[in-house]
Amino acid sequence: MLEIITFGVGLSLIFAIAQLCRKDPDQSIYLNFLVFLGNSLIQLLVLLKVTNVIQEYPITSFLSLSAIFFIGPANYLYHHILLNPAKPLPVKLKVQFIPAALALFSEIVFQLLPLDIKKQFLAGIIQSPQNHWFTVVLACGAVFNFVYFLIMFRLGLTVLKSENIRTQVYLILCAFFFTLVSILLLFFGFISGSDPVLLTGGTIISLINISMFLSNMRYPNFYRLIEKEFKKNRYERSLLKGLDTEVVFERLNYLMSGERIYKDFDLSLEGLATMLSITPHQLSQFMNERLGTNFRNYVNSYRIEEAKKILVHDSDMNILSICFDVGFNSKSTFNHCFKKYTDKTPSEYRQEYQMALDKGPDS
Repeated sequence: MLEIITFGVGLSLIFAIAQLCRKDPDQSIYLNFLVFLGNSLIQLLVLLKVTNVIQEYPITSFLSLSAIFFIGPANYLYHHILLNPAKPLPVKLKVQFIPAALALFSEIVFQLLPLDIKKQFLAGIIQSPQNHWFTVVLACGAVFNFVYFLIMFRLGLTVLKSENIRTQVYLILCAFFFTLVSILLLFFGFISGSDPVLLTGGTIISLINISMFLSNMRYPNFYRLIEKEFKKNRYERSLLKGLDTEVVFERLNYLMSGERIYKDFDLSLEGLATMLSITPHQLSQFMNERLGTNFRNYVNSYRIEEAKKILVHDSDMNILSICFDVGFNSKSTFNHCFKKYTDKTPSEYRQEYQMALDKGPDS
């Protein structure tokens, strides 16, 4: 089991570093970084404890306590962002990292103590955990994480009925369930002084990370599909309490900007209303009162903006191809709409941009 956990430490660390290497990282990426970093640190802690390295070299325990307290909130907030992509994290959710911040502060203070005192402290915890006050802190950390992963397990159950991603949801639910099992094994393995139980808990974490890696290989859009279903599920549940215009607005923005459904030739008011789980009349009224426009102008505005980008960034693409690519079904309609929004034809728009580019900034 030592070999599996050692591999798990490295794999989790690579996952963590990979998050920081992504282009244009956002909050969810940084939270994923904390999740994988926490996994790596907790697995490393198990290795250091069973091999007695941590007693000889107390510096190796640095960040372990912090990881215990930040991995739960990081996981939870990551899934919160999946459900609320357009909203910033409220302060009341960010304060969930206060225990982790306090843990980090205490670890820094601890590492500044003389080496003999640090060794004596760690020896007391490891040799007699049931009689040491610090076991209460670790118990709080275990309960802290158990509650978070139990909440996420219940969250996963809300999309289990979705046939499109049922396999992926089962994998996520299994990961959450076995994470709960590993938390119990790690804690009881520690207080009982049983290295085999500790190793079992650490091995489960390693196997979870390995299975998530393989799942991502089997389903390249693994998290993307789950993210889309979470958003759809949240949207549908919110409508049970009545039409929430803020939620409709968020969902509409996601469909247009994220899914780019305006590229569909056959997109209609009725079709879009179905995607939003509202009636065509509600959608028409929403666009008139909230957006100050009608369906046709709203969709065409997205198509024209997309066409403008292609015209200046893809000079090899001809006008007709651009017309069809952005969702128009005839060149005459495309030209008419483009001139309506820009006072230029597509050809004139491209020529003016190219001329300005040729002149350069110093002209």
